[in-house]
Amino acid sequence: MKNDAKGFWNRLKALWYKKALKYSQLPETFLSFMLPLSADAKSFLDVGAGCGTLSLPLARAGKKVTALDPSPAMIEILNEDIKKEGLKNIKTILAAWGEVEVKPHDVIICANVPELLKGSVEFLKDADELANKAVFFVENADPRADKFYYKELFPLIFKKPFGEKTDYLKTYVDLHRLGIFANVNIIEYDFDQPFDDMDEAVEFWKEYMGIVTEEHDGKLRGYLSEKLERTRSGLVAKFHKKSAIIWWMKKGARRKTKKARA
Repeated sequence: MKNDAKGFWNRLKALWYKKALKYSQLPETFLSFMLPLSADAKSFLDVGAGCGTLSLPLARAGKKVTALDPSPAMIEILNEDIKKEGLKNIKTILAAWGEVEVKPHDVIICANVPELLKGSVEFLKDADELANKAVFFVENADPRADKFYYKELFPLIFKKPFGEKTDYLKTYVDLHRLGIFANVNIIEYDFDQPFDDMDEAVEFWKEYMGIVTEEHDGKLRGYLSEKLERTRSGLVAKFHKKSAIIWWMKKGARRKTKKARA
């Protein structure tokens, strides 16, 4: 993973992400697809594990999990939850991909980590080599998807359009060129973001959009007051995501410890 990814997830963003997990259908949707395909797998390496979106439910399901992530804030939150739940079958590693030696696991997972999936063909090779049984990637499946209302907010705030996002096709083509003929399944799920109040919502968008002054606060409040839904506990931004699960099963085990390349 690129080194600059380490600093993106400060504790504030990490806590917002964890807060959103209470509303997210991703873990249930992904694991209900993956686990039947890897029922005999015992060990899972979650690359870019974050605060445990997939690692924690895998550990709760009795799997042996290694959670790798370069963000101190994310790993700190994950460790707090591991201790709170008393989980003994999950190990965390604070490091970017390529900084530590990783051993083979039955299953390699990498969900929503574009810096790796789109940035390095070597990572795709390494994931295939280190997986004893299967590999599962999760990526955006809709380049026209509107993350955090950016398509409307960027023209409103910055007077410029927000460009299209890349999606899973590059990874699929890269794998094909490597001779890895993966399967693709499209999933859809809600990943809503809750807020206690409008002040928190404004702070959220300012943080994500890189706004450090108060000059746009009025525009943000006006826009968000029309977009966010009121709940008993505050406000919620409703997001529906479409993702691709790119996956393949291994025909034979290639057991070797190696230093993963960046």
